Amino acid sequence: MIDKKFLENLGVTDEETVNKIVAEYGSDIKAEKDAAETLKTQLSEANTQIESFKGMDIDTIRQSAADWEAKFKQSEADRVAFEHKTKVGSLVKELKLKDSIYEDYLVNQLIEKELKFDNGKLIGSDDVINAFKESHPDAFSDTKSKPEFVESAPGGTEKTPDDDYIRKVMGLK
Repeated sequence: MIDKKFLENLGVTDEETVNKIVAEYGSDIKAEKDAAETLKTQLSEANTQIESFKGMDIDTIRQSAADWEAKFKQSEADRVAFEHKTKVGSLVKELKLKDSIYEDYLVNQLIEKELKFDNGKLIGSDDVINAFKESHPDAFSDTKSKPEFVESAPGGTEKTPDDDYIRKVMGLK
């Protein structure tokens, strides 16, 4: 240990120099003691943590983590499948089928083929849709407007002698 007597034996006799050396040495010793105390505290906390782990069932934790991972993967797969089915459903809606039974049937056929979208187009869907059109031609709504029948039509206002008779026979006013 460095103290006044030790320094005097080394030949350091200046009082101010001796006090500075002793003070510096003392602060170094205090810093080392503080560091040692911090390490003891950390070691104690680590030992406490290790003891708490000894009571845990690691296999159960691993199984639980694996279960959560499987649930996440299944959830993600379900989300992707739902998104795909929604896109296919939108594509089928544009075909203007007569009812939802035909729509559901065609959607299921397209999904069953596991076709993929590329730039908004379902690759290979034309073959499935054309085959459906051939096998179910009555499934599609008519895009032509149907004629509307009216009681009177614009035209000449002149009455012929036969007009009243024809109206009577036809049941018109």
